[in-house]
Amino acid sequence: MPYYQSGELAEYSSGTDLYDRSLTVHGIKIVAGAEVSGNNAVPDAWVYKTARVIQLLLDPKGQGIDRVAQDNVIKILQGESGTFHAGLPTVQRTLYGSGDSYESNPLRTPELWTGLDAHNDSHVSNDMVWYRNIESPVPPTGRNDIAEIMEHILHTIHMLGIKGAVEGSLQALDGSDQSSEVYKAMNEAVENGVFDLEGYGGSLERDLELTGEVILKEYLYLLTFGMWDYSEFWDEGSLAPEWSDSARTPEGILELNPLGHALFTKYLAPVISQPSKEILLTMFQDNDQGDHGYLSDTVEQNVISLIVEEGIVAEFAQTVSDLDEIIVRNGQEILSHTINYGSETYKYEDVDQFIMVYLRNDAFSAEYQKEIADSFPDYSTVSYSEVVSIVGLSGLNKVILQVAGADGLFVA
Repeated sequence: MPYYQSGELAEYSSGTDLYDRSLTVHGIKIVAGAEVSGNNAVPDAWVYKTARVIQLLLDPKGQGIDRVAQDNVIKILQGESGTFHAGLPTVQRTLYGSGDSYESNPLRTPELWTGLDAHNDSHVSNDMVWYRNIESPVPPTGRNDIAEIMEHILHTIHMLGIKGAVEGSLQALDGSDQSSEVYKAMNEAVENGVFDLEGYGGSLERDLELTGEVILKEYLYLLTFGMWDYSEFWDEGSLAPEWSDSARTPEGILELNPLGHALFTKYLAPVISQPSKEILLTMFQDNDQGDHGYLSDTVEQNVISLIVEEGIVAEFAQTVSDLDEIIVRNGQEILSHTINYGSETYKYEDVDQFIMVYLRNDAFSAEYQKEIADSFPDYSTVSYSEVVSIVGLSGLNKVILQVAGADGLFVA
């Protein structure tokens, strides 16, 4: 199965009343706040918008994306063996308003929620994606929603997904290591007046644990927004003095924080896709308007029979019957197409040039039906069952091969 899986929103048996739905997309399990403890449920539409943003950020077809490295990001997010939080899959939490919007604040007092500590201990998470954050405008604005959701999903991916994806990045992106590339980049940004630490204790070296866990994620988020020229989504287009207005563009960062520019280019750009501003502004419109555009995957399973070109498994062309075919799609895009033969699984693109599927679920394939029509036009609409009734099962393979090879090629 592909790593780029986009699941359905479904009921979630989380062991805690706080979350009642979940959706897993590209290695991140989104958990949605329930109507509980005096607060409203997170709407399905917000969960879908969160999922769509994750699809956009981890888009294998994004400009400059290294597919192998981005596959590694998803493996890391899933907590696969050999990754830095192995055994602990990533969750993206979504709740309504703020922690204080609940009668028992789940952030300050998780122990008051049955099963919440156990849920937290069995996953890794970073920031919360708030629906209708209490600090946001009322009614909500699209640009503010973009800033809210992008910042906190980036925090999750930056802190729980990219370390170890590109070779050397596990050490290079360790914000608590003063010899690391990211520490040197942050220090340069501070010294050059790009990144202000007044809200973070005023110093990188004062508390290296804080630097590696909090200052690092804020720096990577601000650096990313600057490299993507996304400052229009900030209130009045600025976060000064925390991040200098002079570093809101790639050119400004190159001039004032060249180590940050190099860091982003080397470790972030190959694995995180830049979402189109137009797509985001279409999704997030004022007062919760805008279509989320999220599509979950569909899985098509077929029983197929195929012709194998002569010289591949035998001197002559052969038919092979009753194989399992699995096609995974997201919308019209095929994510995975495999054929199972015995205990072996083959990627369709690896064997396509050597085979032709002639039967799919007891019906001739469109490709084989065309072979019939081209060579025997009087029988262009004949069905598989009709052919069986005419020639019988014992003579079927011979007829199948005769038709396929009538143009001189068994596999066109």
